[in-house]
Amino acid sequence: MRGLIIVVISIGMLAGCTKGAKEGEEEARREAERAQAAKEKSGGVARTIRPPVPGMTKIPCTQLLDPVAFQEAIGEKEPLTMKDNSKAEVEAASSCSFLRGGKRLTPKEQEALLKKEPRLGVLAGDELCNVTTFCSTIEEAAKFKEKCHTRKDRDDDSMGTYACVQVVAQGIDDVFVYRFFDEDTKCIFQVRGGPSNTNNEIIRNCAKAARDMIGPAQIAVNPSGAPAGTDGSAAPAGSAD
Repeated sequence: MRGLIIVVISIGMLAGCTKGAKEGEEEARREAERAQAAKEKSGGVARTIRPPVPGMTKIPCTQLLDPVAFQEAIGEKEPLTMKDNSKAEVEAASSCSFLRGGKRLTPKEQEALLKKEPRLGVLAGDELCNVTTFCSTIEEAAKFKEKCHTRKDRDDDSMGTYACVQVVAQGIDDVFVYRFFDEDTKCIFQVRGGPSNTNNEIIRNCAKAARDMIGPAQIAVNPSGAPAGTDGSAAPAGSAD
């Protein structure tokens, strides 16, 4: 009987210790969470921040942009052709060029046009504009703006949102290159005109179209490291938000 009592008491003590240990562990966990939150609030511990696109992963242009929607957005009459130049841009997640549509003029037709116009401009098949995204670095809007001022480039709000504009002398023309930090994707976008495009309004329209069409879904990367959509799972371009 005495042995039974000892066993019962022992079991009771063990259960009590186990319960107390669990409560202690739970309280310790809660205390650790409170301490971590306090450190983060006071700046004592930096949070782990990852870039929008890991490493040097390339995002296909077909995942980023829809040429038909892009054509409509910038007001082009003829269908555009999209060309993926991402492999040539080592630091970029993507680099997509849009070529003007329509019938390409023969050398004689170009000669005849030059008699009427001072320049040929962007012909069918020529690059109209290029959209390049940089997503493998961590950036903030304020720091991006500071860098714009350091480079002596120009602040610009003509898109309705902030952009840093570089003015490039192209013959007698001043041609704009738009760079801006995109709040939705946390990427930096760069939009420029093609070699024969000196129309800054078209370049700005390309920048606005890229800003409006590219969202988190368009830069998504699968856990395997492959861009979303290489296995057929991508959201179509323009479906973000």
